[in-house]
Amino acid sequence: MTDKPDINDEPGRHLQIPKRNLLLLSVGSAVVYLLLAWLIFYFFHKTELVSAFEHGFSLSNQLWTGAVAGGAGAAVVTLLIKRPPVAGVLDDFYIVRALKNTPLTKFDCVQLSLFAGTGEELLFRGAIQPLLGIWVTSVIFVGIHGYFKFQKPGHWVFGAMMFGLSMGLGYLFEYAGLAAAMTAHAVYDLIMLYLVADGSMSRSGQTP
Repeated sequence: MTDKPDINDEPGRHLQIPKRNLLLLSVGSAVVYLLLAWLIFYFFHKTELVSAFEHGFSLSNQLWTGAVAGGAGAAVVTLLIKRPPVAGVLDDFYIVRALKNTPLTKFDCVQLSLFAGTGEELLFRGAIQPLLGIWVTSVIFVGIHGYFKFQKPGHWVFGAMMFGLSMGLGYLFEYAGLAAAMTAHAVYDLIMLYLVADGSMSRSGQTP
């Protein structure tokens, strides 16, 4: 009779992003997002990429609105991921597991947040959402990030939570503007990445 394998011995359980590749990965991803957004605007919107920034509040109002929204989203998510059923399934998600096992500096947190917030919002909210709508865009956004899993209740709750955040970014883009959505995304990512770097997520009952 063989012993049951330890879940921590599963392949990829201790997945780590090479430190030297973090900045390159961020810059490369942002360039790809920019290129895809430009192609979508050129072939489908028949207008310039900068037109995505033309509606919404003034820039200063977009920045503070986005900062408040991003901070509020991070606060809600932080409370939920430290409690069951979500606390028990966080390590099942590729991105969460990889980031928790990668030592992040403050610079890493800032640059990852800025590149992700600007690049992803430009593509998904600025270019794709006007074509497909908030709901479909959010499904694609959450799916690409690998947040849809359905094995346990915690997976459902986490996926629904990420879908709700994506919807919130979609409405923020519609009513406040693209800079507001970018700011909210960047602030949210910065707070969550700082918690990862600080070890707070690991101390909430998770094993990196």
